Amino acid sequence: MAIIKPFKPFRYTAAAGDPATLLTQPYDKISPEMQSRYLAASPYNLVRVILGERHASDDDIDNPYTRAVGHLDQWTRAGILTQDSVPGLYAYFQDFEVPDSGERLTRKRIHRDREDRPYSAGVVHRHEQTLSGPKKDRLELLRHTGAHFGQFSCCIRPGARRG
Repeated sequence: MAIIKPFKPFRYTAAAGDPATLLTQPYDKISPEMQSRYLAASPYNLVRVILGERHASDDDIDNPYTRAVGHLDQWTRAGILTQDSVPGLYAYFQDFEVPDSGERLTRKRIHRDREDRPYSAGVVHRHEQTLSGPKKDRLELLRHTGAHFGQFSCCIRPGARRG
């Protein structure tokens, strides 16, 4: 059985500006052109964290992952991001039309913290085939930031190493 837990997400505050300039597609849907538009939209656009720019000069000290940590820290200090004071579970509903039939459906899920369990335990199941490159990239972001980034919030585990 999966163990789900409430968590305290970080959210954008009004100081960040118009949400339309802050939010992005999931990182794996962002083309180079979209990334450029997101970067230009706001200095607080989430693309700076989830899919930061790569530079020829990147090294172990200055790279997309270390810059992501810097953005999170700066945005939190400046009040651009704030953490909910009480842990919770967060309902997410997505209405959509099935392309082939036109049928209207609603996808429902709960954003929550989850105890990490190995796939071999049979509790969490893979839902898609994933490529090693993107998995490595997401793992590096998680290792550097100590955070998982979802649709409208991110969860930073207490005591997670950042930087």
